[in-house]
Amino acid sequence: MSGPRVVLVDQAGDLGAVTAALAGVDGVSCEMRQGLPQGEGIVAVLVPPEVPVGAAELRGLPDVRIVAATSTGYDHLDLAEIAAVGAWATHCPGYCDDEVADHTIALALDLLRGVTLLDRSVRAGRWDVTEVPPRRIAGSVLGIAGLGRIGREVAGRAVALGMRVLGADPVVTAVDGVELMGLDELLGSVDVLTVHAPLTPETHGMIGAAELAAMRPDAYLINCARAALIDREALGAALRAGRLAGCALDVLDHEPPSGEEPDLDWPRTVINPHAAWYSPRSAREPYRRAGEAVRAVLGGDEPRDALARPA
Repeated sequence: MSGPRVVLVDQAGDLGAVTAALAGVDGVSCEMRQGLPQGEGIVAVLVPPEVPVGAAELRGLPDVRIVAATSTGYDHLDLAEIAAVGAWATHCPGYCDDEVADHTIALALDLLRGVTLLDRSVRAGRWDVTEVPPRRIAGSVLGIAGLGRIGREVAGRAVALGMRVLGADPVVTAVDGVELMGLDELLGSVDVLTVHAPLTPETHGMIGAAELAAMRPDAYLINCARAALIDREALGAALRAGRLAGCALDVLDHEPPSGEEPDLDWPRTVINPHAAWYSPRSAREPYRRAGEAVRAVLGGDEPRDALARPA
């Protein structure tokens, strides 16, 4: 195949959105691959969170000019290495903020009202509301660990429902309707804790055995961010021991999980297939934006939402 190549490494991605964004750029071809390609002529790779790009991968991409993450998170990109080979790195912040915030609130309401867990009880032949007693939403306490864009959207929705909202974020000084405090102080006060921090070396495992032990045994935990923010073994132990009322997870350490994954057997656990980001609108948006970033770079301009620029 002659000419510069743009490769979308995502079988679930929207190649049409990428192609449309690059319409009119002379000589460029767009293609979709299951795995990260290697070889000359590839000027751009568009990668989801499960496709890492670091020094080893870049050695096989001698002509790459941009690595565009089709996601908000970018912990799968080695920004220093990308810059060192003379390429840009970009991501797509904000494209699914509303969807993730809506999903988080939906899971919080589900847990507090016992919707899914009571459904399972009925299907198992029981008819007892006291198995998972529904709670009043107004006045319930929601704790948010991480008050970036999505955390703030969650807070606004929770306040509108009459919930008391506590927030912990080391770099945030004020959010309307949110009582700010340290994470250690917050943990023992919440009915539901939801985590919305970016995954960094500092936040990896930020909710571990000590943090789970500080939560009340009638509290719930939600994770619609990154699986590694929570210590998986500690969470499983807390649920099995009854030291936590339950949890809702939209992200797992291994996606999709095998039949032997321990998460699938945890009690009082609601699991979704990494669905929080999705709507028909948000499903197209990151590919359109990644395509526009590629177009900017190929035209000699700085792309939107740059994370790294050529060294």
